[in-house]
Amino acid sequence: MEQLPFEVHVVPDGELAVAFIEQAEADPAAPSPDLVLLDLNLPKKDGYEVLKRLRASAKFHAIPVVIATSSDAPEDRQRASEYGAVFFRKPSNYGEFLKLGRVLKQTLIDWHPLE
Repeated sequence: MEQLPFEVHVVPDGELAVAFIEQAEADPAAPSPDLVLLDLNLPKKDGYEVLKRLRASAKFHAIPVVIATSSDAPEDRQRASEYGAVFFRKPSNYGEFLKLGRVLKQTLIDWHPLE
């Protein structure tokens, strides 16, 4: 199991995710993400709307994003790639799901801001 030194902030839907981003942009004292783990199938606003908002942000446009989704659709992979996000298909078993920690860690190690 990966040892990841993260402070985790969870928001239950896309609307609140966008509000979290906007608060972090406006308030230097607000928690600010170093990495975003994003599901595509969020209520209220989908993951792509959240990702689009991140990429439009002056402060967070280059933040690493890992999309964790049950989708294996080629168009979802392509769209995630176009937005500069890492794509992780959620597996059906727990052992395979634990690989997500390795993906997060490697993303942080390898990340180079979008130009």
